[in-house]
This record gives sequence, structure tokens and C-alpha cells, in this order.
Amino acid sequence: MDQIRLIMGLVILAMFMILAISGSIILLREWNSRQTHIGGRKPLLSLDYCSSMQVKPCILSFNLDPNGNMVINLLTKSSSPDFYLKIKHNAIESIYECQKVKGSSPHVSCVGEAVALGDVLQFLMISTNEDIPFAEGRFPIIGLALATPEIYSTPTSSPPARRSPR
Repeated sequence: MDQIRLIMGLVILAMFMILAISGSIILLREWNSRQTHIGGRKPLLSLDYCSSMQVKPCILSFNLDPNGNMVINLLTKSSSPDFYLKIKHNAIESIYECQKVKGSSPHVSCVGEAVALGDVLQFLMISTNEDIPFAEGRFPIIGLALATPEIYSTPTSSPPARRSPR
């Protein structure tokens, strides 16, 4: 009788252990699957300088407008949503309003406060409709294109060459 109770106790203990281990495995898998899909969003696209790889979105150039504001020219996919840029530099965030350039759908121009050259900046593209970031990048501004005044000169005409008599 004592042997039967011992065997029954071991069987019940073994079943309890199997249930506990399998339940733990199921919970661990569920927890891991939720961690990789936080909020159900895709990872952010990478934002960098444009290159021959044609990865979009990308930054074409930086320049200053006549008012001293920085203008950032980007190439985007034609299906990209309307967006604005948020640029972080030394714990300061600046917002740059962006507009598609007329006649060139993938070309976008963003205008905002001028920043120092050479410093590493964090760029974040945020959709205006849903206020959700969709691309980011961290890199320095290596140069600005400055508007230069155009100087026109009238071509000087030289008198026709004279033929010497023979």
C-alpha cells in the first residue's frame, strides 16, 4: 500500500513538473514575440546622405537661405507621407517644416534654424498626419552651400581682323 502511494505521488509530481515546464515555455515564447513587435511598428528607415545606392529617403544638400535659415534638401519615395524634421543637437531639439518641391515629387525641402557645421546631429523624420517617426539618422553636416551673387559681364567684342594687302 505504501508503495502504491509512493508511485502515485511520483506520477502526480511528474505530471505537475511537466505542466509547469511546458507552461513556462509557452509564456516565454509569448513574451519574446511581443518584445520584437513593440507597438506593431516596423523599424525606422535609415536616413543618410544620398549616394549612388539610391536608398531613399536621403539628404541631398544643406544650404542657407537669404534669411540665414538652414534649408535641407531631401530625396524621398513618391509614396512617402508629408513630414517634418526634428533635429537634436546638444539636447536641443529644432523643428524643420518640410514641403515637396513643385514639379519634382520625390524632392522635399525643409527649412529651420541654422546649426553649426561639423557637429554630429540626430535627424528624425516624423509624419505630420500621425506624428509617428519613420526614418532617422545620425551624422555631421559637412558643408553648406551658400548663395553667391551672380555677376554678369557683357562680352567685349573685338574689331574684325584686318587682312593685310598682298
